[in-house]
Amino acid sequence: MSKRIVSYDFSVDSIIAVDAPYGTDPDTLVGQALIKLIQKVRQDDLTLICENTFDAETGSYEDIPQEWYKGHSEQGEDELPETD
Repeated sequence: MSKRIVSYDFSVDSIIAVDAPYGTDPDTLVGQALIKLIQKVRQDDLTLICENTFDAETGSYEDIPQEWYKGHSEQGEDELPETD
């Protein structure tokens, strides 16, 4: 029997500030904001919040039970996980 696989949905909970003249169209600042976001990632200065899981087979979302949190990640600080 195979394990049930779900998607864990994370949101970014960090402020990215871009300086610009008052009245600037915020859409024109997205590139600068992305650069600052990348800098935060490289400096390990980003807060990610796991919001829920999504099961593509059933189409359902579920909150993360508190008991799933173990307090510490087994991932090393300088080691990034592989992604698909």
